[in-house]
Amino acid sequence: MHYNIVIVSNEGYIQHAAVMLTSLFCTNKDKHFIVYLLTDGITKETMSKLQTVCVTHGAELKVITCGIDNLGDFPVGQWNPIMYFKLLIPQLLPATEKRCIFLDVDMIVYDDITTLYHWNLQEKVIAAAEDMPDCIAFKPRLGLKDTDLCINSGVMVCDLEKWRLMEQEQPIMAYATNIISIIVNEQDVLACYFKDKIALLPIRWNMTTFYFNRKPKIFSKYLQELEAAKRFPGIIHFAAPIKPWFKDCQHPYRKLYKKYLMLTPWKKYHFPIFEQLSGWGMIKKTIRNWLNRIGIIRDGIFTPPILS
Repeated sequence: MHYNIVIVSNEGYIQHAAVMLTSLFCTNKDKHFIVYLLTDGITKETMSKLQTVCVTHGAELKVITCGIDNLGDFPVGQWNPIMYFKLLIPQLLPATEKRCIFLDVDMIVYDDITTLYHWNLQEKVIAAAEDMPDCIAFKPRLGLKDTDLCINSGVMVCDLEKWRLMEQEQPIMAYATNIISIIVNEQDVLACYFKDKIALLPIRWNMTTFYFNRKPKIFSKYLQELEAAKRFPGIIHFAAPIKPWFKDCQHPYRKLYKKYLMLTPWKKYHFPIFEQLSGWGMIKKTIRNWLNRIGIIRDGIFTPPILS
């Protein structure tokens, strides 16, 4: 048996894709993976490096180049237009494949994914974790009810057979074009297109940075599972501007990025600083972080260390 993994990346994010995939391979050494990279183009050198990462761990890499021009006038906002390649998954993967997991590249896979890959979709088409509470404000714009789901599309288990049946009735790209005036990104399209066809994943399979904050941005119904998920996440999603490839990242699992980076051809990477502060500004930030760590001040957005 093989496991299909789909990722989307451009030249600038391939290093991070390699780190994420390395974490996946190292925590799932007994599995054979086929990795489908959807991209708008990468160099031969970069492709060779990523190929090395996959071959080293017994995985196959299949690169599928997609044209951004085919995306028309879809809005992109602060995101990269290649995010819409997620909508093409059932068309681009071989028709013989029945299931896949989509993974964003700003992640670390922390646990065996057997349970995730074989998640019981219960007649639904995709499974994903619910987005943070901010999504409530988006639902009126999308014409969704309060009970309809908005997901974080960073982790998705996809039933490709059922998705292809939906495609035959209503191609998702045509659907997205029809609602272009109300969407801002691909997650909006997914929420509308798969309305009533989404199975929920536990939060541990998509632990976003905001869940690690001292005051987590999370629906209250998930609080009972939050502490256990922080101590043993399934997938860590660095969904915040200061990611672990910056020196000033404060995420409690930030060191895992460097751990897996050292196993890739990008191990000589120089970590830059995200916040370009003055000397005094850096000192104040360092002191504030230290005071937060020992509990003298308690900033809501600070991510405290994980207590075992």
